[in-house]
Order: sequence, then C-alpha cells, then structure tokens
Amino acid sequence: MQGARLGQSDWEKVVREQYLVAEDFLDQLTKRFLNGDRSKMVIIPGNHDVCWNTALSSMEVVPDGDPARQNVYATINEPGSGYRWSWKDLQLYRIANPNRYAARLDAYWEFTERFYAGTSVRIDRHRGYQFFDLDDGRVVVAAFDSTHGNDCFSYSGSFRPGVVGRCYLDLRDRERQSMLKVALWHHSVQGPPTRVDYLDINEVYQLAGHGFQLGMHGHQHVAAAAAYYVHRERSQEMAVVSAGSLCAGFRELPRGVNRQYNLIVINDDYSGARVHVREMIEGGHFTRASGQGFLQGYTEIGWQIPLDAAGRQVNVAQQNERRAIEQAERALGSRDWKAALDYIRSIPAPIGSYARKIATEAALRCEDWTFLKALFADSHSTSETTTLIAALTNLGDLDGAEEVLTALRVSRSQYGVALRSESLCCDS
Repeated sequence: MQGARLGQSDWEKVVREQYLVAEDFLDQLTKRFLNGDRSKMVIIPGNHDVCWNTALSSMEVVPDGDPARQNVYATINEPGSGYRWSWKDLQLYRIANPNRYAARLDAYWEFTERFYAGTSVRIDRHRGYQFFDLDDGRVVVAAFDSTHGNDCFSYSGSFRPGVVGRCYLDLRDRERQSMLKVALWHHSVQGPPTRVDYLDINEVYQLAGHGFQLGMHGHQHVAAAAAYYVHRERSQEMAVVSAGSLCAGFRELPRGVNRQYNLIVINDDYSGARVHVREMIEGGHFTRASGQGFLQGYTEIGWQIPLDAAGRQVNVAQQNERRAIEQAERALGSRDWKAALDYIRSIPAPIGSYARKIATEAALRCEDWTFLKALFADSHSTSETTTLIAALTNLGDLDGAEEVLTALRVSRSQYGVALRSESLCCDS
C-alpha cells in the first residue's frame, strides 16, 4: 500500500484500487499458509494508510496575527495539538474539521472490515487496538494503531492516549488468559537525528510495564531484534523484533538492504523464540540473511515470564483451568447446562479429576452424546463405561455399544476369577 500523492486528482480511485490489490495478495497468503482462515492474518495500519488528501482537506491556514503564530514551536508541540507546520510552504495549519480529519483512515478501515467479515475477529476502528487469538488462544496479539496524529505534516508514530492501559484491562478481564502476550504496531522505535517518523520509546516501556512479552513492528524496512526493560519493584523484559519489508521498492529500502521477511518460531513453553530472517538475493530468491545481527540467519530472543505479586512465576494454564471450573460451577448452579459444558470443554478433564465430574454432569444434562463418547473413550470405571454405552446407543452406534458391553462383561468375569483364585490361595 503506497497511498496517493498529495494533490493527486484521482486519489480516491487510486486508493481503492490499491486496497483491492492488497486484499487479493493477503487472500492468496491466507489460502496458501492458513487454510483460508482470515482470523489468523493480523493486519495493522501504517503511515501509508493515512490519506494525506483527506487530512489536508480538513485543515486551514492560520492567518497572520493569530495568537497561535506567536510561538509556532510551542503551538505544534502542545500535547494533542490541532496545529501542523508545513516546511514546504512555511505555513501554519489548523485542523478545522476534526470529523473530516478522523476520516483520513476510512479507506483502510473499510478494507479491514471487509477482509474480516464473517470471521471471529471483531474490528473496532475507534478503540486503538484489535485482538487476534492464535494457537487456540494460547497466544494473543494486540494490534495497535500507531498512526494517532499522523498526517501529511506530522510523521511521527503515536498511540492514542490511554490505549495501552485500556488494552491491558481488556486482556486482564478475559475469561481465558494467554501464555504469550504480543504487541504489534507499525512505526519503528528509533531513528537518526534527521528523522522524526518513529514511535516514542516510552510507548515501548509502557507496553513492557503492562505485561507484553513480545513486540513486533515494521516501518524501518530492516530486520532487527532488541530487549527492553522496565525497572519497577522488579524488572520486566520485553523482546522487540523489527521486520524488513517484503514489497518495498529500492527507494524505500535502506542502503545495502534487500527485501526481507521474518519467521518467528516460538518455543513450546512460550519462554522465548528464534527469529529467522530471509532476504532476497539475485534472481528473486530468498535465503538466510547474514547481516544486521543475524549472522547465522537467525537470533535467539527471550522475555519475562509472567510473575504474581509475590514475584513467583505464574502458571497460566493452571489459572485458566481453575477459572473455567469456577465458571462451570456457577453455570451449573444457574442450570445453564450448555454454558457449563462450554467452559469445561476448554480444559483437560483427566481421570478422577473434579473437572471430569463437572463435564460429565453438564454433558448429560445437555445430552451431548458426542462429547461423552470422546470423554469416556478411556473409561476406567463401571459408571463411566455405563455412560459410554448410553452415549453410543443414543448416537446409533449399537455395534460399538455391544463391543464395550462385552468388554465390560469379560473384565468382570476376569475380576471374579481373580478373586476366587486369591480366596483359594488364602484358604490353603
């Protein structure tokens, strides 16, 4: 996505056509790598998604003699300032139509809402972040909009004030907690003195302080990895990975850098990851990158394991199981059998566990015979076997029910023989 030039007469048509191309490209990627599941494709807005023509049409030149011109530097740098300075024509602009200004990302949001229509992803263009659940909810990605205040005269990245805190509260209140919290945004977090188009590093510290363990961004067109720490009562660490650009032209790429993409392989215990970087070489082929800190084509990264108030490592899976059981108990108490089963089916129910007992009761109330068949496939008691036979019978699998019943009779017969043999041994 490149956007349209400022002042281009057919900019609306150009933008629409670019989003159609982008959607087709992303759709092909989704079908090839994600079995067509668009909910697993994470999209965030970047600076090229900001329509400069829309932004400019919302502004007016501040006339001479206006008090805002007395100290232009202070005026444009005031927090939340509605003023912009243009170096090209040496003019001070004022955002005169805030609603029009807010529409500078409308084309992006329309494209995004269309892309995720019919999926589990719920897009809220006014929230400042979107949630994506990966790996069956074990990984959650908070996709932040870093284009707050970004327009044709203001290039720096920024989150809307309060967004990180609100996102943290939303994540905390979720019914199921994730093993890994990932923050994703567009703008880079550092740059040379002559550039101003990057995100304030304090935003990254804020993310780390709110428990995000991995951060990912683009914009700088070159792969990199670093660790950032927040030192409070105890240190918190977040790894931040920058992605190269897969589609940028030679004018956008830094000198000596080719087109790149990252492949991040997360450890099974979610304690770290390996970042692989692939770079285009002659002939349009991609191979392992050998520079920018990736001498072997990859680098290892790690992050802070979640800790509780006492500084102990949090067992997220155990917390989720405990919460699911509590929610299922409440649902059973209110006779909401389906809700109880939905809560309990999301966690393991090993033999002899309390979760298994609740699962059995809820499934029987719902007459969910398919669930009971799967639950008691490894039945180890007469009552479970009896329930399994009932489930198979209700599913019409009479042969399967007879097979289980026969196995139960054989087991009981063998048990009786064993008892008699033991009795004879004792008598002798």
